[in-house]
Amino acid sequence: MFRGAVIDAVKRENILFHNHQEEGFRYAYPLIQYKRQHHKPVLICLDEGADAIHLLFQQRVRQLRLGQRHIDLEIEAINLREITLQVWDRPFRYRIHHWLALHGPVYQDYRAMTQESERLRLLESILRGNILSMAKGLGWFIERRVEVKIHRHMGTHLVNFKDTQMSAFDVEFECNVLLPGGIGLGKGVALGFGVVSTLKTNTLEDYDTRNDLSGGLVA
Repeated sequence: MFRGAVIDAVKRENILFHNHQEEGFRYAYPLIQYKRQHHKPVLICLDEGADAIHLLFQQRVRQLRLGQRHIDLEIEAINLREITLQVWDRPFRYRIHHWLALHGPVYQDYRAMTQESERLRLLESILRGNILSMAKGLGWFIERRVEVKIHRHMGTHLVNFKDTQMSAFDVEFECNVLLPGGIGLGKGVALGFGVVSTLKTNTLEDYDTRNDLSGGLVA
């Protein structure tokens, strides 16, 4: 409902808010992502999405309609961060929550596997592909090898995604790409699935460019 309310507020003028176009969907990595953090709605805007978010402010919207309710729009915080994405010679530790890793035939392949090691290798391969897709969507074509290792499977649960029940994963992993906390990976990232958070094992020096995107409304 929050996503729909924002789309209505900007009068569908920019495709990045809704990823629909006349000939179908915009299948590229979503540059505007709708999330909930600490029980508050959050927009994370990347690349061109950081420019598009100004359209919401230009409308001077004072209320959003969520279902049958009208909610006063109050901006708690706007955080602008410049991030340098790169592949490092060392790994960094992350969690990913509500990750929709499996869909279509891949789900059947996963279910058919009897060894946990096989399943983890498949999930690592999918997560690596998600990172590469994100990079491509941000105009970053990675030339070095991206390494992904899942260390801890914290559980799987069913979630509703577009009227379909899907398995969502919570895992801890390491990767040699320095990812900004708060971005999404995998399917449904525009709707708040697959949210990445950084772990405290990553040192403060790793984030001296202020690349954690957690917090209020982010551009």
